[in-house]
Amino acid sequence: MRQIEMIEKIVINDRESEYYTFMDPRDGFLVCLPKNCTLREFFNATKSKPNTYSSILVERLYHGLVTVTKNITEEYDKYYSKEYKDLSEFLFWKYCIPEKISKKCISQLQHDEVLLYSTYSSGCTSTVHAFIESDVMLESLQQILLNIRRMRYES
Repeated sequence: MRQIEMIEKIVINDRESEYYTFMDPRDGFLVCLPKNCTLREFFNATKSKPNTYSSILVERLYHGLVTVTKNITEEYDKYYSKEYKDLSEFLFWKYCIPEKISKKCISQLQHDEVLLYSTYSSGCTSTVHAFIESDVMLESLQQILLNIRRMRYES
């Protein structure tokens, strides 16, 4: 069975030197998220108790995710579906997202999910970007998203 990865890091230039990593302004991430996903679903997926440090972190993560991202699915359907043959081609030409990455994410979208996109150069720092930079935290976010998906489709 293929592992579902609902979030994909985009690194245009993965070269590193001894002193720093070469960042490209197009570096960012794609994420599959159920339409109208709520903060309550994030709390349920993480089993966070109210008024705890974890609930504050989960709330920041949720708000960061929904405020720093563009709904690419909606943008494509509304404005670009006649211009580009599919969502993957649109992502390549409009946002320079490698086809291999976009096709991987698109193939995992459920019928009532959207694809969200954000770059690190969006001028906004958020908890989401911090989560994605750390492999451990990225795995945690991945697990939260998988839990939300399970709750949505098993109920």
